[in-house]
Amino acid sequence: MTKPIDHRLSTKPSRIPARRASSPGALGRGLRLFFPLLVVAAVGCASGGAGLPEGSGADHDIYYTRFTIPLDRNRVRSTNYRIPDSAMMIPINTPVRFVSKRRYRFKLERVDGGQTFLFEHVKKHTLDTPEEAFSTFFSPEPIDLSGFTPEERRAIEAGEVEVGMRREAVLAAIGPPPAVGTMDLDGPAWKYWRNRWSTFVIRFDDRGRVKEIAR
Repeated sequence: MTKPIDHRLSTKPSRIPARRASSPGALGRGLRLFFPLLVVAAVGCASGGAGLPEGSGADHDIYYTRFTIPLDRNRVRSTNYRIPDSAMMIPINTPVRFVSKRRYRFKLERVDGGQTFLFEHVKKHTLDTPEEAFSTFFSPEPIDLSGFTPEERRAIEAGEVEVGMRREAVLAAIGPPPAVGTMDLDGPAWKYWRNRWSTFVIRFDDRGRVKEIAR
């Protein structure tokens, strides 16, 4: 059974810009990210901090994916590239075992099949620390989906976004956009990258629900 926890989390993560940058392929260094961890307690979707101590590996053996993660040749970057039709998708709440950490790379292993993959921190895209980036993707506790509607849960489990979904449901489905393109998660639009060259934008209405997916 999942258990809601709250390790010094803010319910409204925010990104405060100092300068805009155009794309992950051509970035400025002025954006600053204040995004400690995801928590969506307002809809009963609680998640905890990974609690990675600085300078060491991890303090938990097993973590759970916070959203569906597409792999690119057994690798995922903190940019959160939403690779279309990826042959390797890791669903939300998939248990993974921490194996090792070297500088900005974490080696992980899927508990359900033994597949190993790398999580790579790209600071110029997310403007956080490797540990903060890791905590954005992985949780020490399974994510509680009971606060979402049946329609939202189906989309979340499929790793898809649909018109009408709430912001919190989008986060649980595909995770947050990189800070370089979206400086404020309370803003009207979130910009994601499929790869280094292709983007799409999710737009929200005044109620915080998806009104358009501009591809």
